[in-house]
Amino acid sequence: MGDKSAEPLPPIPAGETPSDYDSFYQVFSKQAEMPALVCLSGMLSSNGGRQRMGTYLVKGVCDLYQGNYDPHFVTGLASALWVVNHYWNQPRIAMNALRQYLNYFFTQRVY
Repeated sequence: MGDKSAEPLPPIPAGETPSDYDSFYQVFSKQAEMPALVCLSGMLSSNGGRQRMGTYLVKGVCDLYQGNYDPHFVTGLASALWVVNHYWNQPRIAMNALRQYLNYFFTQRVY
C-alpha cells in the first residue's frame, strides 16, 4: 500500500458510561469520532458493557440510516464488535477497531 504508514491511535480518555441509549445517541448522532470513542471506552471492560455497546452501536447505525444501503456499515460494525469481544483486555486494539469503524461510518455521506 505504498508509502502509507499506520496512524497511531490518539490517547482516548476513559469516558463515563452512558446511562441509556438516548444519552449515547446524543453523542453518536453528532458523528464526531473522538467524543463517540470516549463514550464507548467506558463500556469496554465488562461483558455487560460490551453487550450494551453492541446494542447501542447497531441501534445508532439503524437510527442514522436513511435508505441508501451500504453493506459495509453492517459488516464493518460486525468486524469491529468481533475485535472488541476478543481483545477487550487489550484496549488499544479494541479501541482502534472502533476508531476505524467510526471513521468509515461517519465519513460516508449516504445516510
